[in-house]
Amino acid sequence: MATPPGLRNPFQLPELRCRLSRFVTLKDALSCTLVSKAWTYEFISAIWFKVDLNIHPLFTDLPANIIAKHGHHIRIAKNVVSHHQISTFAHPAINKLRHLQIETAASTKTRVQAYEIVARNNTTLQFLAIFSNSYNFYFTDQSNLYISAPSFVPLSVASPLSLSTTTFTPSNVLTTLEITQLCLTHDSLMVILEASPRLTKIRASKTYITGTPTRSFQHTGVSLLAWSLNWLFPVEQKTTGPHLLSYFPNLKAMHTWKSDPNYTIPTDRIKKELTRYCPLLTQYKLEDGTGSITSEFLTNIATNVTCITFEENCMSPEMVTAIVLHRSTLKKVSHFYTLDFAYEKDQVLPVPNNIKDLDEMLQLIPRSCVQLERLSLNSYEMDMDVMESAEWVCKDLKKLRIRVKGLDTKEQILRVIALWRAGCWRRWQEKAKRTNALVVEAEEEEEQEEVEKQLEEDYSIEARVARHLLKFEHLHWVWLGYQSWTSI
Repeated sequence: MATPPGLRNPFQLPELRCRLSRFVTLKDALSCTLVSKAWTYEFISAIWFKVDLNIHPLFTDLPANIIAKHGHHIRIAKNVVSHHQISTFAHPAINKLRHLQIETAASTKTRVQAYEIVARNNTTLQFLAIFSNSYNFYFTDQSNLYISAPSFVPLSVASPLSLSTTTFTPSNVLTTLEITQLCLTHDSLMVILEASPRLTKIRASKTYITGTPTRSFQHTGVSLLAWSLNWLFPVEQKTTGPHLLSYFPNLKAMHTWKSDPNYTIPTDRIKKELTRYCPLLTQYKLEDGTGSITSEFLTNIATNVTCITFEENCMSPEMVTAIVLHRSTLKKVSHFYTLDFAYEKDQVLPVPNNIKDLDEMLQLIPRSCVQLERLSLNSYEMDMDVMESAEWVCKDLKKLRIRVKGLDTKEQILRVIALWRAGCWRRWQEKAKRTNALVVEAEEEEEQEEVEKQLEEDYSIEARVARHLLKFEHLHWVWLGYQSWTSI
């Protein structure tokens, strides 16, 4: 691109300033707006881009004329809960939201305003989380808890409320819908599905569905569904109307749990209905404090499992046995982690689970699952002696999150990462040499050989772990107890 006459400073380019505004912190963006009017224009959107009312509660104290001037810059709105907060976001200038988390049932007035916000932004919203803080959400006579389906239908589109004669072209761009402690009718669900052709993920927690559906609609785009077992497989089977799962014929991932501890359902019925309605389902996230649901799914219900996520306290020899039943298809094995857990903490986290006599059993997973690409068992320590005693067959491993006994400090983990990265670099150089894409001086080559020799003769826990990591050429992402690291 030719430099305009008289341009000496690259920051005079509006395009560059606009691109930089996407990466600066809020504090830096505020500083940049003070440079000039031109800079203010580019960086003001970064300041207004995201509003989290848990972090910025004083946002609701802004005058209406300020929101009228800058509200169109807001793209992300989180934790919009109180009446005052909802009233603030009901301003017409806030009309280009992409991400919204909002309470919709605090009162009749706030319900109306909340769904007006959804309706005003339904042509731009990609992520929507609507919820109620009510503790009586199972009482269906509470009208405030019912979801307003028309809010999902863009105003430019003929409303699909007359379900028997609906023909319309939806322009809703929603991809993820989360519903918590709310109610909706079957027909409202149909309206939402039909108005949201790009929807891929639905997560519903403590969500009550009422009424008998007057028609059925299959949404072929939804690939992940999170709903309790009680609603997916009710004890009293319907005699009329379609099964909830029949709405999602291309479902690939299911996240489920028991919302009632006394709930029981025959496993053969679950297997029959999953086979009938969701033939592509291979990924399971199973919340289960006892482990019984997970073992039952893996042993008697699920087939061709490619991904399993389970509760960390469910690990046992029986659980490992159930997992390796799917060794020919499994690509991901992981467990849920608690809300206070974070991989990127600047400290070495303690190991929460030290289960005796499980070392050998845990090794059965990477030793048996030949297609495994992701292994995340960060709540358990593995013994390096046991790890080295037999080969891991998962040669396509890409992401690994484990703890290793004896690897307990930040310095030790950083040394492992340094050795692993150095080995990855040498491996890349060897490949480049073979294709004549790289010329390495003889002296440098001798240095590399010496480094490799030193690594092979090093029997420290750090070197042993690094050698193990280097066995997997496709491994790109590693966590060993202190932050996540890539190979380059």
